[in-house]
Amino acid sequence: MAEKKNEILELTEELVKFQSTNDNEEEIEACLEYIEDYFSGPEFSIKRHVHDGTPSLVVTYGENSDPGLMLHGHIDVIEASDEMFSPERRDGRLYGRGTSDMKAGVAVLMHLMKDMKAEKPDMGLMIVTDEELGGFNGARKLFKEYSPDFAVSAEPNNTEGYMHIITEQKGVLRLKLSTEGLSAHGSRPWNGENAVEKFMDKWREVKGLFSEHGAGENWTTTVNLGKIKGGESTNKVPEKCEAWLDIRTAEEYPNSEVIQDIKDIDGLSTEVISDEAMLKTDNDNVYVKALKKSADGFLEDCSITRKEPASDMRHASREGIPAVVFGPEGYNPHAPDEYTVIESLEDYHNIMKAFVSDKFSSNGGGQE
Repeated sequence: MAEKKNEILELTEELVKFQSTNDNEEEIEACLEYIEDYFSGPEFSIKRHVHDGTPSLVVTYGENSDPGLMLHGHIDVIEASDEMFSPERRDGRLYGRGTSDMKAGVAVLMHLMKDMKAEKPDMGLMIVTDEELGGFNGARKLFKEYSPDFAVSAEPNNTEGYMHIITEQKGVLRLKLSTEGLSAHGSRPWNGENAVEKFMDKWREVKGLFSEHGAGENWTTTVNLGKIKGGESTNKVPEKCEAWLDIRTAEEYPNSEVIQDIKDIDGLSTEVISDEAMLKTDNDNVYVKALKKSADGFLEDCSITRKEPASDMRHASREGIPAVVFGPEGYNPHAPDEYTVIESLEDYHNIMKAFVSDKFSSNGGGQE
């Protein structure tokens, strides 16, 4: 057991050393080549994909071109100081950029694929490089080419508790709103129409649409006014104001209704930048229940739950593929103190191996 944990830990450290930020194509390519070398044995088939210049790869066993279970991980990370790409073990944690989000999860899935090469279960591993940009040329494209019965992303569990199974994540709706006014000299504002003031009036109407929004555990559609731009100088009445909203949608107020309600506000122009549906998988799905059963064999308290942030698994949902987010423990993604919990790596490996053996093995796995 200790040997397995050390192997996964060392593999995670090697992956973290690649500065695979989205703007560093050389490091992304080097990391992909490292993964390809890891699966260089004859048991594996590796297929490269490139969509709009964005590379990804899918690893399967032999000639299995469309596996029943698709494991998912991304190797792109958010920018950080050079020091964060030198992983550090401390107090049962591994610190470094991407340890949590999500190279520890990738390392476990890589090790799992190699660990089960003799059995050759009906599964594959999808490695993408643009999740931090929305996954539009990675998972979005690949889930159109592959049609698994079930998908699992090893994104970190950073909810309260330990290694929960996530079956729901909010949808993502990004809008650009704008108002127009009339420019005038700042000393004579009555000669103009202030587009910023006009927007602030309209903003009250927009925010009123989300009046049910609350703090804490409320699973509601929320809005964040993330960026606003208006005016050119302080002595000029601004003739245009633009604002960008980040809206996270739940079932009670879906994307289509939000868009229509905002478009119905007079004097406000609306541009849809991104319209992404929820991850939503039935908790009674046979594979969700089987994964929960496997987790219960190793964990004292594993729940099926939901969390607000989105992931690539929404692209699976878009194609009607049942999917969950379930990964090792990781915290503070994108932050200077990002880390993964070392003990959870072996726990996660054991759970996933039991699940794969139960439902996707060559000697009896499959849907009931």
